[in-house]
Amino acid sequence: MAATKLPGPEGHQKLGPLAARPPAPRAEPATAAVAQEKVLAEIAHELGNFFHKLYYWSDYLKEKPARKSADSTAAQMLERTIKNLEDFLKLSLDYFHPTQLSFTRMGVGELLEGLLVQVRAQLNGTPITVSDNDVWRREDAEVLIDPGHLSRAFEVAVRHLTKQVGPESSVAIGIERGARRERAGLEVGFELRQPNEASPLFRTAEAGIEWAVAQKVMALHGGELLERNEGPEAKSLVIFLPLCP
Repeated sequence: MAATKLPGPEGHQKLGPLAARPPAPRAEPATAAVAQEKVLAEIAHELGNFFHKLYYWSDYLKEKPARKSADSTAAQMLERTIKNLEDFLKLSLDYFHPTQLSFTRMGVGELLEGLLVQVRAQLNGTPITVSDNDVWRREDAEVLIDPGHLSRAFEVAVRHLTKQVGPESSVAIGIERGARRERAGLEVGFELRQPNEASPLFRTAEAGIEWAVAQKVMALHGGELLERNEGPEAKSLVIFLPLCP
């Protein structure tokens, strides 16, 4: 017996990750408000998509009581949609809920070592070059961080790159001194060369909200997480963390 093919909910649109944001002047208080408006619009859009699916599969089950095999598949799709909605709402709450951080001092060398281990694990097989002139290994500089929250923010940032890695891609990592608001800091730049376009499977609102949460965590550390689109040949990502006085 041939498998019954279920119709798909028409009108559903996949929402891509948040558009790359060019670096904005930090002195402008309107910047945070604009970013929050984008996140709110993204949440509202995706919630509409979720409820569209929920109503679709609910109506399908009510209208097709005799098609047991199809009903079973529809029930699974309904259950999956509910689970995805739950995960999306939890992630959205992470963005708006006050984040409690537990700060500790960590040497810059130790932080970089952990970050590079994470990068190499996620970009397994992709050629990586690192340029830092050993400057951080020779100095006793420290940063004030919440290791758990910062590690998750790093994971999101690197995963954002991995979704665009293709067979010809390579990654160049530059580690140098930077400054924001007259504060010296650690700046790590990632340049992805010969990227592939992100798979449509990854173009979801959840990815955009996840990125917004990672940016929020970096901001709470006094730092920044920025993405720059440099055309079809390269994409770059910058992480900045201020040094302890």
